[in-house]
Amino acid sequence: MSASPQAKGIWIELVVWLGLTLVAFVLTFQFSAEVGSYAWGAASWPRAIILMMALGAVVQCLFRLRQASGAPAAAGKKAAALPIKLLLVFGVPLLYVFLLPRTGFYVTTPFFLLAYLMVLGERRPKVLIGVSLLIYVLINLLFSVLFFVALPTGTWPGFYDFSNWLVSLLQ
Repeated sequence: MSASPQAKGIWIELVVWLGLTLVAFVLTFQFSAEVGSYAWGAASWPRAIILMMALGAVVQCLFRLRQASGAPAAAGKKAAALPIKLLLVFGVPLLYVFLLPRTGFYVTTPFFLLAYLMVLGERRPKVLIGVSLLIYVLINLLFSVLFFVALPTGTWPGFYDFSNWLVSLLQ
C-alpha cells in the first residue's frame, strides 16, 4: 500500500525539521563550555529549546497524519499547494534569519510573526495582530527589561537608530 502524496509531504517535512534540529544540536557543542554560576553549562537552554522543537515536529507530524487519514483524498489544487506551503514554512524563517542582523530584531520580528502566522493558515486580522503583538511584547519585556539582554539592533542605516531608541524606551 503506497502512501498518499499528502502523507509523503508530512513525512518529508518531519525529516527536514528533525534534520534542522540535529544540525542545531550539533552546533551547540561549539559553545558548551562550563559557566561558573550555572551548573548545566552555556548550551543547556539552547539544547532544551532544540529538543522541544524536535518533539513539537514529531507531535505535529503525528497529528497531521491522523488528520490526513480521516480526510478524503486531496484535491489536485490542495496537493499542488503543498510544495508552495512547504517552501514558505522554511523560506520565511530563512528570510528572517537573513534580515535579523541587518534590520534588527525590533523591526523584523513583528513582520516575521505576522507572515509566519499567515503561512500557517491564520487569516483573522484580530488574531494575527493580537497574537503577533502579544508574542513581540512578551519577548521584548523578557529580554530587554527582565534579563537586560541585547537583541540584534541591525546594521543597515536607520534600523540601528530605531532599535536603540526602542531599547532606551523599554528600559
